[in-house]
Amino acid sequence: MPNQKNQAEWRRTMDNTTDLQVKQTLDGSTLAGNVERRSVSMRRNVAITLWLLGFIAIVGATVMVIMHPAPWPFDLQTTITLQHMQLPSWLSSALSWPSIMGDPYPFTAILTAWLVVLSLIGVVVWLRGRSPMRWFVTAIFIFFGTILMVTIDFITGTLVARPRPSSPLIHVYMPITIVPSFPSGHVATNVVYYGFLLYVSFTKPVSQWRYRWILIPFQVYAALNILLIGYSRVLEGSHWLTDALAGYLFGALFLVLLIILYRWTLDNLTKRRAKRLAEKSTQNQQA
Repeated sequence: MPNQKNQAEWRRTMDNTTDLQVKQTLDGSTLAGNVERRSVSMRRNVAITLWLLGFIAIVGATVMVIMHPAPWPFDLQTTITLQHMQLPSWLSSALSWPSIMGDPYPFTAILTAWLVVLSLIGVVVWLRGRSPMRWFVTAIFIFFGTILMVTIDFITGTLVARPRPSSPLIHVYMPITIVPSFPSGHVATNVVYYGFLLYVSFTKPVSQWRYRWILIPFQVYAALNILLIGYSRVLEGSHWLTDALAGYLFGALFLVLLIILYRWTLDNLTKRRAKRLAEKSTQNQQA
């Protein structure tokens, strides 16, 4: 009898211990989930706040340029300093490359090539029985997203109507009089185009590709184009420093919206496809 009593007490103790451990585990999981949700919410709020501050900054800069379209003293001094630097000929050519590739004809050819190549890959993937959705969506966003950035930049520049830099204040290597100066279209477009490509290169399934190391030179090339395009436009006398800085901010704000819309589109199309497949599977089972 004493042994049975001891065994019963031992079982109750073990049951209570197990219940306590399960409760602690559940409480820990709930706590971790709450912490993660708060962290995600905080990051989202910080991102929204930064975007709004950037939007306010670009609006304020636009108003200031409309009120004072002439170059500011630091604009003029920056261009003069850059143009008086003694650079090797190979370095000058390298710095001019982003501007050359950002001109309308070569840039349109590059965008068209992306649209065609990614669409053809999507067709090949579809013929192999897999979903081509990601390829088609990426092709559309690269092409039309960049074109939309060019259009918005042209409309903004036309409304601001800031004159282009001109001689004799500085040397203008490639005079442009048709398109206004603020903000820099080359800079904004490069930020959107190369920035979006960089984003896609770090997302699945590209980031999980077995030969993803092949993309490293292209990623470096894209990053250098983003960094050097502003320097190149000021060095050539095509834009003032404030035009280039506004182009960076303008392009970054648009790029964030483009990426958000891209992710939202992919997520919704993926859910719809999964739903259709589930409904089709149910119908086949019933038949």
